[in-house]
Amino acid sequence: MSRTMMSAAVLAGWLALGVTSVGAQSLTHVPSANPKASGVVAPNVLSVELEQVLRATGSMLLENPQSPAKYYGYNDDKPTLVPLPPPAAPGEAHKTEPDKNTYLVLRGQRGADPNYDYGTHFMFQGHESGVGSPLQGYITRINLDADVVHRVTLMATHDVAGKPLPVFDGSTWHPWAERLLFTAELGNAGGVWQATLDVPSAVEDISGVTGRGGYEGIQADSAGNLWIVEDVGGPTGAVNRQARQPNSFVYRLIPYDRTNLKRAARSRCWPRSPKRTPATSCSTTPPRTSTSFPRTSRICTRTV
Repeated sequence: MSRTMMSAAVLAGWLALGVTSVGAQSLTHVPSANPKASGVVAPNVLSVELEQVLRATGSMLLENPQSPAKYYGYNDDKPTLVPLPPPAAPGEAHKTEPDKNTYLVLRGQRGADPNYDYGTHFMFQGHESGVGSPLQGYITRINLDADVVHRVTLMATHDVAGKPLPVFDGSTWHPWAERLLFTAELGNAGGVWQATLDVPSAVEDISGVTGRGGYEGIQADSAGNLWIVEDVGGPTGAVNRQARQPNSFVYRLIPYDRTNLKRAARSRCWPRSPKRTPATSCSTTPPRTSTSFPRTSRICTRTV
């Protein structure tokens, strides 16, 4: 699919906000949008120029469910989605916690129903939690123009090798390779997976190029490079046991071929701190046990 047919932006929640009259520069100020009130459920307070539209909710049945992915926000490990009062057995289906959304405008997008027009506006997301050991995740697509029956499409539960997908945190679109990218915050089992826009999606683990680590987020810059943000807590402090020592980095991966992310790349990293000075020591071996990199990548690290 041509990149000229696509435009991308990133959203971070389950709700789509529609601007009804003027642009974001003219929004009416809201002094206290979500006041905290213990024991009280308070509605969201929005600028008068905005409206809040619910497009998908956790209990929404997927149009093409496949165990353990049955609902948008729940697994199928238990029959109930909310706890029942006694004497019923306690418990509810496991919440999958859909994470960062990637919004795309696409034409000709297909789904589970070959005769249905899915429209042009979509949000893609990985799921941060799951059932099983290790936890099994999945990828879904919210079809913003579709009816409720076709609103959420299951894209994948396994990769092209037949392995169950991990639970995902970050997501983005890489227009040069024409792939969705998902990150897993799982230490030595984490990394980056790429996925096609097809249903079912062809998902591949490309951590042999990006390295493995506790990757929270990922974004592409205007040159096609990937910026990967790590979220790995270090040892707790000796005085303040609630604090952790810095142990995460921001990585920039420069693909040798930005149209094919499975090829080798070179990488630099920065500590997650206000200082933007690049790391000064270089190594082809893992900088610590929580992150590992392929020998085909040039990795620069600095201890913080």
